[in-house]
This record gives sequence, C-alpha cells and structure tokens, in this order.
Amino acid sequence: MKNLFSKSIAKNFLCKLVISTSLLVSLVGHTAQTYPSQTIKFIVPYSPGGLPDTVARQLSVLLGESLGQTIIVENKPGAGGIVAGQVVKAAPADGYTLLITDTISYNTSHLVSSNLSFDPRKDFKAIAIVAKAPNFLAISPSLPVNNLSELSKYIKDHPGEINYGSSGIGTPHHLAMEALKLALNWNINHIPYKGTAQSVPALVGGQVQALFAAYPSLIGFEKNGKVKIIGASTIKPSKIAPEVPALGVNIPGYEYVHTIAIFGLESLPKQVTTKLNQALNTVASQPKAIENFKSMGIELEITGPIESAKWVKEENERINALIKEAKIY
Repeated sequence: MKNLFSKSIAKNFLCKLVISTSLLVSLVGHTAQTYPSQTIKFIVPYSPGGLPDTVARQLSVLLGESLGQTIIVENKPGAGGIVAGQVVKAAPADGYTLLITDTISYNTSHLVSSNLSFDPRKDFKAIAIVAKAPNFLAISPSLPVNNLSELSKYIKDHPGEINYGSSGIGTPHHLAMEALKLALNWNINHIPYKGTAQSVPALVGGQVQALFAAYPSLIGFEKNGKVKIIGASTIKPSKIAPEVPALGVNIPGYEYVHTIAIFGLESLPKQVTTKLNQALNTVASQPKAIENFKSMGIELEITGPIESAKWVKEENERINALIKEAKIY
C-alpha cells in the first residue's frame, strides 16, 4: 500500500513537472514572439566617447526606431570589459540586456583575469557585427618622416628612442601597433593611456611620437598640422579616407580594424536574434544612416550571426597568437 502511495506521489510530481516545463517553454516562446515589448539596454564596457559608445548611441536611436522600442545605453567600464560582461551574464536571456563592444576586447577579456565568473567565448554569442572603423597611424610632425618606409628607417637608426601611445593595454590601438612592431622589427616603447581622449593629446603635446587612433580623433589635428596621418590598418584603402595608404598592401596579412558587434547570452532565443538582425539590416539600408556613420569615421556594416560568429572565432585565434608572440599578458 505504501509503495502504491509513493508511486502515486511520484507520478503526480512528474505530471506537474511536465506541465510546468511546458508552460515555461510556451512562455519563453511567446515572449520571444512579442519581442521587444519593453526597453532594451545596450551595455558598453567603456566610458562615454569611445568608438563602441559612439556606435551604441547612434544605433540606440536608429535601431530603436526600427524596432519601435526605446533603447538606452549604459556604460560599465572597468577590468578590460569584465564589469560589463558580468552585467549581461547576470541578466535574463531575453534580449533586453545586450553587450555592444569591439571584438578584440571581447576576445581578450578572459586574459585580464583568471577568476572570471563567466567565459565570453562560451556564455555569449555574436548577434551581429554592426560597424567597422580602421585604425590610422599618426605621427608627430617633429619626426623628419612622411611615410611608413621613412618611419621604419628612422626607428632603426634611433632604436629605443620612439615612444608610442595607445588607448590602453590590449586595446585595438595597442595591438595594431604591436603587430606592426613585430612585422617591421621595430624597437619602440609603449605608453598606455586611458582612452584616446588622453593618448591623442599626448601625441599632439609631444609626450609620444606615434599611435593608432580612429580617424575622427585625428583629422582635426592633421588639418592644423599637429599630427601626420601616414597609414591605415587595412589590407585595402579605407572608404573613410581612401587617400591614406593601406599598411596591409606592403605587409602581408596586416589588418587590425576596430570591429564593433552586439553580443547576447548563448541561450538567447533564435526569434530574438532574427528580429534584431532584420531591424539592423533595415537601419543599414538607409543612406542617411550610412552617411552619418561615415562622417564619424565608421563603416556601417551588418553581418549575420553565423558569419559574425565565424569572424569572432578567427579573430580570437589571430589575436591570441599576436598576444603570445608580443608577450602582452
């Protein structure tokens, strides 16, 4: 009798569990179908003013209009992107809290700390690559050179005398220069700063003699003769400034483009990913949006989740090989 009673309880429990699970799956499916029904948050792992922040703020308006929903930007700087990653990891996988960052920092955040509460390579997935911005090599006008060849010769004639600035250790600007340094066998010194808001003025003020930065950060100073732009970190001439020589033309495989992507939790429903991509493609089809981004030195370029995941994986392998060879971490 007791055995029958126990079996009845177990059967009743299993029935309730199946019903609860079915209701949960149904609720998740319904929520995904009605997405977005509330405010979306873009979490940016940098302070306001940087490239990811600029892209996030532009997209928050344009994508919000396409989706018919408000999108707000929250800046969560610190620990090489870890703080922002923790915010997204702690949120529900419903598409209302998304990470927007450059793919290089995304791929290197696990190197900053060995005690991460999450693994971006396993816990997150790329929803879409949304924008690309070449890095531009700028030098001080005090240097008696005007192109990469002359700069390389000057560095070899003056080993250890040149200081270059960056927006921080492990950032796209830092890695772009380290790759160039390895390719050309340069002996130069790295001076890291907290963003381009500090590094570019350091170049203008003569504290450093070279750096990589985004085009909008440099063009005003170039027009005033305060810096010289001598190269772009691309394989072919950039759409942003086609007159600037592409460094990858003479250095095989050299390309370090600032790529911005949107990431969500790995368990994010496919319907949400699809809706976001459809809305992003609508934004990218607007000539005004394209020109608006271009005026800021950014190429608006939407890549779907499959292609984006492939790009992130390949870049991860390439960047980690560079980090190991350059002994950055």
